[in-house]
Amino acid sequence: GPEVRVALGIPRSIESVLAVWAVAKAGGVYVPVDPNYPADRIEHMVVDSNAQLGLTVAAVSAGLPDALEWLVLDEFDVSDYPATPLALPNVGPAHAAYVIYTSGSTGLPKGVVVTHRGLANFAAEQRERYAITPASRALHFASPSFDASVLELLLAVPVGARIVVAPPGTFGGEDLANLMRENRITHTFLTPSVLATVDPAQLPDLKVVVAGGEAVQLLRRGVFAGSLGFDGAVLLT
Repeated sequence: GPEVRVALGIPRSIESVLAVWAVAKAGGVYVPVDPNYPADRIEHMVVDSNAQLGLTVAAVSAGLPDALEWLVLDEFDVSDYPATPLALPNVGPAHAAYVIYTSGSTGLPKGVVVTHRGLANFAAEQRERYAITPASRALHFASPSFDASVLELLLAVPVGARIVVAPPGTFGGEDLANLMRENRITHTFLTPSVLATVDPAQLPDLKVVVAGGEAVQLLRRGVFAGSLGFDGAVLLT
């Protein structure tokens, strides 16, 4: 329900996307936790966020701290649960939607609370600015613990577009280009360093690129797209 926080210790996957929407549909607040983080950082995040439950998968569950009860999604029988629709939770625009943690580069990671009102405005802005339609195909490439993952999910879901989840072992270069080409990706967010590893000539379907998360060296707003050869691309820094 509202303000109940649920930690998601799941690598980027169908299950991580499913867990986000499950918590949202139940009216709760999701807290993404990268299971590859050091154990003390994960423990700080789940304790500091006051998470009351954790969701994970068997492949990574052993490395998660026992400071929280973890429900292993691929180890319980869904037939034990009713298939009836959930009652609509009493959630308003001012309620929290998720808590995401900073990198901690200046000390301990700090949790930032994002409300449903902010997400609704953000989704509407993306839909208009990036001309997303139900025929669009958005790439989910960011770590679920990076706030760009929310940008990616909201590129697709509000308009009924398709989202393509990149396998966790995909980091850039030819692997990323092949994935984007084969799945006819039209919209993507990438950091400038990752974007520089991709040849635009291999991506005829790509319409919009959003870049950010790190400095773009020697390039001005509006110049980056032309320098890499993407037609109609967008740069945010």
